[in-house]
Amino acid sequence: MIRRIAALAAVLALLPHSSAQAAVGGWSAPIRLYAASDIQARGYAYAPSVVAGSPTRIYTCHSKAANTIRDDIFLTKVGGTSTSVLTGSGSGWDHFHNCDPSVVRVNVPFNGQTYSYAMFYLGNDVDASAHNAIGVAVAHNLDGPWVKLPNPVIQFPGNAPTEWGAGQPTATTINAADGTVVLAWTQGLPSGNVGKAAQVSFASGTPVVQFERVLPMAGLTKSTGEPDDGLNNFDLVYSPPRDRFYLVREGHPYPSGSQPDYISDHLQIASISGAGFWGTPGVSWTVESTITSARTGRPRTHNPGFLRTAYGTLPNESELTVVYTSAGYDPDSLWSYTLWQTTAPLS
Repeated sequence: MIRRIAALAAVLALLPHSSAQAAVGGWSAPIRLYAASDIQARGYAYAPSVVAGSPTRIYTCHSKAANTIRDDIFLTKVGGTSTSVLTGSGSGWDHFHNCDPSVVRVNVPFNGQTYSYAMFYLGNDVDASAHNAIGVAVAHNLDGPWVKLPNPVIQFPGNAPTEWGAGQPTATTINAADGTVVLAWTQGLPSGNVGKAAQVSFASGTPVVQFERVLPMAGLTKSTGEPDDGLNNFDLVYSPPRDRFYLVREGHPYPSGSQPDYISDHLQIASISGAGFWGTPGVSWTVESTITSARTGRPRTHNPGFLRTAYGTLPNESELTVVYTSAGYDPDSLWSYTLWQTTAPLS
């Protein structure tokens, strides 16, 4: 079935938009889903891409092996198994870390076959949080096997290999049969972190990126109430009836006075119309809610994702479900990363 998930940029710019907002209610008591320590003596799992179903599937940035800081992408079936499904290539641009998955339903022709699913992911070639680009792997079903396309769809945008680059992708389907998706990601350079978005088409057999733009920041705030100037570690879900994108992101500023200070202690949930997402002037994000340590009970709450359909839409239009990563304080914060779920009504 073809699902129209988001309109093209030119069309969205012509759509009327309303100031009416969908209210997000209170968040439910968190439910523990998974930690890498469930299968490894010491491990980490974070940055979930969560596809609703029977079973629900969680793709995460996951320690490759116990006591090892090297990223694979694992698939965890809620209530079932957890296995590596994407690992570093033997050589090339993504041979070291493979992280930050986002899985969507879309037709992708490649090497004489048409695949039904795409996984966007961060890859790099250094033992560091640097020189990142965004690639695509494809599969016939959600369990894989996943086959990598050879080149990044979003190239490393920096001037030096020590810079962070491009990563943390999140995608929603525009038209599965036509092979088009909306892709958003973090661009991290010395000038700061910005969210970017584009349309990606697979119809030709090679990914074509169009309508690339910087995501608006208007309406997004720091915990102090001041306007924010950076966007990173975010996920999107789309509501077709509302023509509205919902965003969950790490809140700013990051905590100070305790370690780790490179991940957040709260999440912010915001929304914007489809037209606003693509840059129609005068349309801002609306902050809908926050998830703080008062709800999660942990010092760090970070690297979140939404529960979504395979098309990147809400599975239930009456609620939002966030899957987030919790952590304790250093020195062992990384090894304490655990995935939790909380839900709020949406009206």
